Amino acid sequence: MQRTGNSQSLRSKLLFLSGITLFCVQVVQAKVDVTATVDRNQMAVGEAFVLQVSVSSEDSVQVHPPSLPDIPNTQIINQWASTQSKSSVISTGQGIDFKTIRSKVFNYQILVDREGEVVIPPIAVDVAGTQYRTAPIQLRAYGAGAGRLANGTPPQEDQSAWPRDPVDELEERFNQLLNRQFGGPTTGGFMTGPRNDKDAFFVLAEIDKTEAYKGEQITASWYLYTRGRVQDIDSLKYPNLKGFWKEDIQISTHLNFERDVINGIPYNRALLVSYALFPIEEGKALIDSYRVKATIAGGFGFGRGFQATKSSEEIPVMIKPLPKDGVPSDFTGAVGEFQMMVDAPSKTIVAHQPFSLKVRFEGRGNAKTIELPKLNLGEGLEVYDVSNESNFFKNGQSYKEFDVLLIAREPGETTLDSFKASYFNPKTRSYATLSSQPITLNVLPGVKQDSLGEERIQPEEVQEAKLPEIRTQWAAEKSHRSYQFLIWLVLFTIVLLFLLAKLVFDLGFFSQPPTLQEVLDHRFKELDKLVSKKQLRQLGIQATNTIYYTLGDISGEGGANEEFDKVLAKVAPSVRREIEVPLRKLVDYFGVLGFGPKAYMESLGDTKNLKKNVEELKIQLHKAAKINQGSYSADV
Repeated sequence: MQRTGNSQSLRSKLLFLSGITLFCVQVVQAKVDVTATVDRNQMAVGEAFVLQVSVSSEDSVQVHPPSLPDIPNTQIINQWASTQSKSSVISTGQGIDFKTIRSKVFNYQILVDREGEVVIPPIAVDVAGTQYRTAPIQLRAYGAGAGRLANGTPPQEDQSAWPRDPVDELEERFNQLLNRQFGGPTTGGFMTGPRNDKDAFFVLAEIDKTEAYKGEQITASWYLYTRGRVQDIDSLKYPNLKGFWKEDIQISTHLNFERDVINGIPYNRALLVSYALFPIEEGKALIDSYRVKATIAGGFGFGRGFQATKSSEEIPVMIKPLPKDGVPSDFTGAVGEFQMMVDAPSKTIVAHQPFSLKVRFEGRGNAKTIELPKLNLGEGLEVYDVSNESNFFKNGQSYKEFDVLLIAREPGETTLDSFKASYFNPKTRSYATLSSQPITLNVLPGVKQDSLGEERIQPEEVQEAKLPEIRTQWAAEKSHRSYQFLIWLVLFTIVLLFLLAKLVFDLGFFSQPPTLQEVLDHRFKELDKLVSKKQLRQLGIQATNTIYYTLGDISGEGGANEEFDKVLAKVAPSVRREIEVPLRKLVDYFGVLGFGPKAYMESLGDTKNLKKNVEELKIQLHKAAKINQGSYSADV
C-alpha cells in the first residue's frame, strides 16, 4: 500500500511538471510584438500628443499594464486601454490557413508644457512573465507662435536640431538630383503639394517637366500619401489626359509604401499609376486630376476607420511646336533619341521570289509614331508588301520594326543604297539624321510566278467507242445480284449514319458550350439555396470556388490550385482595376465561412449579411465577365 501511494504521488508530480513544461513551451512559442508609437513627433507648447503602447500576439497571453517612465516637461491628461482582434485568411502551399492577431492597446494623451526636445525612454511591459522594452522615441516642442508656417508646420530651419535618418538624407540627395520641388518653378520637374497636410491622406501628382515639345515624352505619376493605415482604396477617376498619347508605365495592383517627407512631416507614400505622355497638340495642355476613395483606419490602425474622397491637383503644361526651320525632307515624325538598323537576313536571294528587309527604330521616345522612310531601291527591285510591329517598355524605351518584302526581277548583283531618316532631339533642340550602310545582294536566276499560267493541259486522245456486248442469261442474273447488293449496302449505310448522328448529338458535340455568364447564373442559384438553408460552411466553399473559376476562365489559364494573388495577377489590368478591392474583401469573408473556426463562421452567419455579400459577389463577377468581353461600361 505504501508503494502504491508513493507511485501515485510520483505520477502526480510528473503530470504537474509536464503541464508546467507544456505551458512554458506554449508561452515561448507565442510570438509577441510590443511597440510604442506617437501620432506625431513635432508639436507646439500646450499641445497634446497620443502615446500608444501595443502588445500583439497570435495566442492569448497575459499582459500587465506598462510601467510608464517619467517623461520630463510633460503631463498625462488622459489614458485608456482597448483590446483588438484582427482575423485574416492566408493562402499557403498546402491550402488556406486562418490567422488571428490579438492586441492589447494602452493609450496615453500627454500634454507638452515646455519648449525643447522631449525623449520618451524605453517602456517596460510584462507579458506572461517576460519583460519587453520598447525603443525610445524623440519629439520636439516649439514655442507657441515661434514663427510657424501658415499650414501649421514648424519652420524649416528648426529641423536641423533633429537627428537625421541616413535613409532620409540619401532620399533628399536623390530628390535634389532630380530637381524635384513642391510648388517649384514652372520648368523642370514638378510635384503638386497637399491642400492640407493635416489630412489623413491625399493624392499628389508628379511630372518630370512642365514644358515639352510636341511629341516629347513627359513622365507623369500619381502617389497616395498617408500617415494612417489604408484599409481599402478605390480609384474613382483616372486622368483623362486629353491631348496626349498615353502609354502605361506602371498601374499598381498593390500599394507598396515607402517613406517620404513633405514640409518636415513624415508620410507613407505609394505609387498609384505612372504614364508616359506624348503631347499631340501645341499650346497649353492640362494634366487633369486623379480621384480616389479610401478608408483609413482610425487610431494607429485600430478602431473604426473613416472614408473620404480626394483628388490630385491639375497641372498645366506648355507644349512647344517643333522648329520649322531646317526640317529634313526625311523627317519621320519621331521626337526623342533613336537609332536605326537596316538589314537583309539573307544576302543571297532568288529572282522573282519575295525576300525580307528589316528596318528597325529603337530608343527613348514614342517609336510607334515613326513612318517608314523612303526606300532608295536599285533597278530591278520592287516592293511586294510592308508590315510592322511596335512596343513600348516601362523604362521609357520603345521600338518599331518594319518588315519590307521586296522582289528582285533580274539575276546578278544589286545594291540597296543607304537609307536616311531624321528625328527631333529635345536635348539638343535640333534635328538629327540617321543613315544606314549600303547592302549588296546576290540575285540567283528564278522562274516568274506567272509562267505556270502559260502551261495548258493537253486533251487526252479520244478512243474509239465499242459496241456493247450481247448479254447472256448468266450475265443478267449477275447484274440482278449486283443491284441487290447495292440496295443492302445503301440501307446499311443509312442505318449506320443514323446511329452515328444520334451518338454525336447525345454526346453534345454540336451543342454550344455555356458562356461564363450562364455558368455564373447557375452557380449563384445554388449559392442562393445554400443561403436559404444556412449551410454556411458549404456556402463559403462554393463561393470561393466560384471566384477562382471565374478568374481562371477570364485569364484562360485556370488557377484553382494557385494563390488568390497569383490568379488575380493573370487577368487583364482593366478587370483588376474594377474588381480587385471589393473582391479581396469577399475572398476574406467567404474564406472565413468556408475554412475558418466555427465561432467566427457563426458570427458572420446573419441571413441579411449573407444575402448582401452573395449579391455583391454576383455583381463583381458578372462585371469581371463583361469587362473581359468588352461589353461593360461605367460612368465615373
